[in-house]
Amino acid sequence: MFTLKNITVKVGDRSLLQNINLTADAKKITGLIGKSGSGKSTLFRLTLGLLEKEAGYNWSGSIFWNDKLLIKKQNPNLQPVFQDPLASFSPFGKMKDLLLEPIRIKHGLFLTKEKKQKELVRIESFCKRLDLEIDLLEKTKYELSGGQLQRFAILRSLLVEPEYLLLDEPVTALDVLVQKKIAEELKQINQTEKLGMFIVSHDLGFLSYMCDEIFVLDGGEIAESGNPAEILKNPKSNLLKSLVAARNHSFGGVVSSSESSN
Repeated sequence: MFTLKNITVKVGDRSLLQNINLTADAKKITGLIGKSGSGKSTLFRLTLGLLEKEAGYNWSGSIFWNDKLLIKKQNPNLQPVFQDPLASFSPFGKMKDLLLEPIRIKHGLFLTKEKKQKELVRIESFCKRLDLEIDLLEKTKYELSGGQLQRFAILRSLLVEPEYLLLDEPVTALDVLVQKKIAEELKQINQTEKLGMFIVSHDLGFLSYMCDEIFVLDGGEIAESGNPAEILKNPKSNLLKSLVAARNHSFGGVVSSSESSN
């Protein structure tokens, strides 16, 4: 289980998050939705142990992974996929070398020729699953599209065989066809490999398609939570009511690709 208990975050006298209590099943997909500036990314950075490095932030509460307390540092069993894929990769080196980097860190700085070849075979198998052409491994990040980079970011997180994925706006700013491909592949990975995921997003359609449970963050607090079908049918918080209304009255009746593939 992934658990946040009594989490409060402040910057100076300003409160960003208040008394956040949240429990996510280790094998399922859990979503956190909120407006821009609601504190979603702050909570994401906190769970990864990154907030300690940012000046001015003060927080209290506890974070648990499978009943083990995480203390102000990243747990290697929890792997992140960040919102900006361009910033997630070094400008130096080809993609295949950048993808090998976390494996070097996990197994030691030196990879034997045999181990390197074995890992490259794994990388190529993931490329096929994520609809990435093998020759893209020979390119730098500046030669790739945002959708390709985001899929490579997901691929990299999977290479270290994590127990849980944390994804911050994984389909933001991507075209609808790429959104659909990423959504479907993440669902498939969850269902076949029982890899749990916690997804932070402001896209209601994406989360309603992806998640087993959604938590609604409004005003720095959890306003409601539940199974997507149930809470969307009977939203209680003002935020979720407004999001459902906006979805029902979207431009020309158009919905996101993740919704349309549901």
